[in-house]
Amino acid sequence: MKTLMLIFILFSLFLNAQEKIVGIYQNELGECLVLNSDNTFEYTWKLDLSSSWNVGTWQIKEDKFIYLKINEIKDTLIVKDELKMVLSYDKISNTILHNEYITNIVSSGGQSRKLPPNRLLFKDGIIYTYSKKDKIQNKKTKGLIDKSVLVKPWFEKKEVSIP
Repeated sequence: MKTLMLIFILFSLFLNAQEKIVGIYQNELGECLVLNSDNTFEYTWKLDLSSSWNVGTWQIKEDKFIYLKINEIKDTLIVKDELKMVLSYDKISNTILHNEYITNIVSSGGQSRKLPPNRLLFKDGIIYTYSKKDKIQNKKTKGLIDKSVLVKPWFEKKEVSIP
């Protein structure tokens, strides 16, 4: 009986930690991260005319580390008598022809143009990213377009109002 109670308490703590994290997060570098309650995520990045997106799954460890795993969506490309798997331009896997593929790759947006971070830190309602040197990015950094403007590289939860 005690074992069942312990399992229930641990499971409740896990669900409570997960529910605190679920939501829509944005930073000032044009990134948006949506963490869904079914442990799927959507990541988008937009800067000027460039954009990128990814979908996948997420998990939390030790109530603070968030790990993202990308699930690339692929299309079947038909070139002459050959079939190739290529990144899909949208979230639906299709069969496409060479002309459509060329149009997609010359555009300024698409899947995996800028990959989301694979590890994040959740602390006090904020999601922090890590630098290339594996340091938590908790200080403002130079903007991508205007280097004289300092921006927040961390994700803050966006409050969604329901009318």
